[in-house]
Amino acid sequence: MSESLPFALVALLVAAPLLLTAVVCWVTARRIRREPRRLSNAYWLLAAALLLGNALGVLGIVGTNPVVATVGLLLVLSPLLALVFAAFLIANGVVMLRRERVSAGNSLSLLLGLLIVALFAFSASVLLAGSLWLRAVWLVCVLAVLFLSFQFVAFLGYARLYTWLVRDQPVEWVVVLGSGLRGSEVPPLLASRIRKGMAEFARRGARTLVMSGGRGDDEQLPEGEAMRRWAVDHGADADVVRAETASRNTEQNLRFSDALVRGERGPGGAGTGTGLIVTSDYHVFRASLLARRLGVDAQAVGAPTAGYYWPSAVLREFVALLREYRVINAVLLLVVALPLPLVVVLAAS
Repeated sequence: MSESLPFALVALLVAAPLLLTAVVCWVTARRIRREPRRLSNAYWLLAAALLLGNALGVLGIVGTNPVVATVGLLLVLSPLLALVFAAFLIANGVVMLRRERVSAGNSLSLLLGLLIVALFAFSASVLLAGSLWLRAVWLVCVLAVLFLSFQFVAFLGYARLYTWLVRDQPVEWVVVLGSGLRGSEVPPLLASRIRKGMAEFARRGARTLVMSGGRGDDEQLPEGEAMRRWAVDHGADADVVRAETASRNTEQNLRFSDALVRGERGPGGAGTGTGLIVTSDYHVFRASLLARRLGVDAQAVGAPTAGYYWPSAVLREFVALLREYRVINAVLLLVVALPLPLVVVLAAS
């Protein structure tokens, strides 16, 4: 009896994580299959990946536990990796500001790089000062960084997976989102979107191609019309290309384009079918989330973006998502970052 008890306990300790892993993986796959346009899918997927790696280690399939090994390696190398990452972000930020206009959004990679360097400087001062309260503040900062890093990895990883999940889905209509003109000229970023839209329209057998964008204060004509002309000049069939020219932001792009397509298909928009949103690669996942929130039946794909532009653009999208879900993110941040430092302070008091 005494010998069977430890065996049963060990079996339970092994079986429980495996059962939890199986349940989480099943729920994750089901959620993604039913509706890929959900931000929560990103966190389910990351949790499933961590549990699966742990399960493989428990079963001895991959030798040492890959999750523990990876976390340990990252902890050892994290200072060096963080400094290399900071140097890359600062260099990218300088290039970004040289090639693009100076703005908060275009400065994100530079600002994040400087923030990482500042955190290292703060860490050094904490070690030298030896103040309990200063160490508590430092611990809050570290936990907040870890929380945001988890969020960012989940967002970036699932955004990549999302583009793969919807790569071959047949659609009835395609809408290309505007990104701004230079006077009346289509700039390279927008041209990349239009080319992608034309290619997806032909590849997926769609029936309507919508160019969506209103007229900005410094633009000589509505963006949708300039995009339509560019597409026709580059081989698109004028009979299937439509211009939506009233929108001023992404939400209006989707609402007005959906209404335009529905209006052409008769009363109630019968036979409208699934649509495809074409935007830049960094904007794909957030555009798909917005489409779901608006009730627009459309997935999203991305056109390639210049390498120097991508880091700041992705950070801008991530910050926008944090802002859109600011209440729940603020609550989670407080739950993650405050309890442990408070315990440390109280225990030392």
